Amino acid sequence: MLSRGTSYDYFVQIFNINIFLFKMYMRSIFKLRQAFSVLTKYTKDHEWIKYDTQTKIAKIGITDYAQNELGDIVHVDFQKVGLLFKTHQSLGAIESVKVAADIYAPVAGEIVGINEDLKDSPNLINEKAEETWILQAKVQNESELDTLLDKQSYEKIINK
Repeated sequence: MLSRGTSYDYFVQIFNINIFLFKMYMRSIFKLRQAFSVLTKYTKDHEWIKYDTQTKIAKIGITDYAQNELGDIVHVDFQKVGLLFKTHQSLGAIESVKVAADIYAPVAGEIVGINEDLKDSPNLINEKAEETWILQAKVQNESELDTLLDKQSYEKIINK
């Protein structure tokens, strides 16, 4: 056993440094795991879905392309939390200065949350459409996500 003194103090310092490094390593692994746990897909109707494979909850919104085509968004209508919906069913509507457009379900599921901030500030979609979710849903069948487009396939459609 080490006696209290220089050797012991040195051992404690090395031990504390190792604990610190281990904690930093674990935090970075956790952040990487979080980053890869979200699957992003797109529809031909210009909706996106970000599905968290850990929580099994998806966020749904419209793409930057859709927002640019609609123009300045001035109002968002939502369906109610708890609604069970089918693929391609209308989940609400977006009104812009040009036109109103439905938001379609990319997959079947249940609405578990709506973005309350959009009631008073629908312009948040104008600023960052692909970062501003409209509603959250519990996905009924995860395999439906495989039928949707990845980013590269979606970009080919909009860049034609």
